[in-house]
Amino acid sequence: MNTRLQVEHPVTERITGIDIVYEQIRVASGEKLSMTQDQVSFYGHAIEVRINAEDPQTFAPSPGTITFYHPAGGVGVRVDSAVYQGYKIPPYYDSLIGKLIVYGRTREECLQRLRRAVDEFVVDGVKTTLPLFQRLIKEPDIIVGNYDIHWLEKYPAENKV
Repeated sequence: MNTRLQVEHPVTERITGIDIVYEQIRVASGEKLSMTQDQVSFYGHAIEVRINAEDPQTFAPSPGTITFYHPAGGVGVRVDSAVYQGYKIPPYYDSLIGKLIVYGRTREECLQRLRRAVDEFVVDGVKTTLPLFQRLIKEPDIIVGNYDIHWLEKYPAENKV
């Protein structure tokens, strides 16, 4: 059993309507889960992208100061982040700037919202993975879901960002 929350937990929360953090705290305090597995239902589609302070081609860290920060927003869009304009991305730790989570009733609606959200999201002062996501969401394999964990390993070498 993995007792940690995974970085992708907002996707599960969005498509089930279950606050996983709340449930974890309940269990840690000795209470039982508020539902059983057969009571868990899935609705719609959600996608999460991790926006990192990294070169979108090489994935090398990009420490520095965020000179402008404008997270995406709107219907079906959630941003989990603690950075702000003026925040200094250190060279020593995880380069995560934030998680962008989008939801739609269908995969297509979710992808449309993701396209808009990555175009709206602005982080200046450091290199980020946003340009990579802007390209990826136009790729036929991504659109139809024809990829696996090795797909991205080949992508940057074949498609300059």
